[in-house]
Amino acid sequence: MGKKETRVRMSLQTLRVLEAFLENPTEQLAGAEVHQRCGIASGTLYPILLRLESAGWFVSQWESVDPSSVGRPRRRLYRLTSTGLRHAGEVFASFNRGVLA
Repeated sequence: MGKKETRVRMSLQTLRVLEAFLENPTEQLAGAEVHQRCGIASGTLYPILLRLESAGWFVSQWESVDPSSVGRPRRRLYRLTSTGLRHAGEVFASFNRGVLA
């Protein structure tokens, strides 16, 4: 097996998703919560989450609740990995260097 590719194409929407997670890097967020924070449509949001997870920037898991007891389907929860936090920090730092240079 080869090394996982950690580079991710940075679109404005991808940056907005990362910003939502950087507000509290240890927090787990469901897709609906990310949508509320950054207003990205689900057809754009979920492919970004999947791409970031495939690159190792995020991990996800199904929440451990009984859907019938909470009256809704289980949610998939996403959180930044240490790799994702480092790369996201580098991405935003590169913008700051560009502005200050």
